[in-house]
Amino acid sequence: MSNNDEPEDFFGQDSNFTTDKIRVEIPAPEEPTDQQRIPSGYDPMGEIYLRGRAMRNMSSGTMPWWVLMSGWVLFGGLFFLVLGIAISSISLAVIPALIISGIPLLIVLRGTVAKLSTKKRRRR
Repeated sequence: MSNNDEPEDFFGQDSNFTTDKIRVEIPAPEEPTDQQRIPSGYDPMGEIYLRGRAMRNMSSGTMPWWVLMSGWVLFGGLFFLVLGIAISSISLAVIPALIISGIPLLIVLRGTVAKLSTKKRRRR
């Protein structure tokens, strides 16, 4: 094994270095500064943020198929239950409940359309 610790090996014979070994300090890798902090789901604003994040992910079409199908069962079932109550009661008081239960169903519909459109793009 060669002795490459000598300064003459790196800088030539006419260098004025002492016999001390040359040391190079390499800084530690820096942590990324833009880490997204996820708030706690136990406080009200954190719960609102986490629900919005889940709905945003669901509407983007990146969720697995079983999540989309379970969303259709859960939110579609709730919507059709409220729709059945609205038809049977023929009351205007049920219309806000029908609108509120339809919002998650629209999000699932948007996610399904996005999921199907990415499938078609992959086939081409």
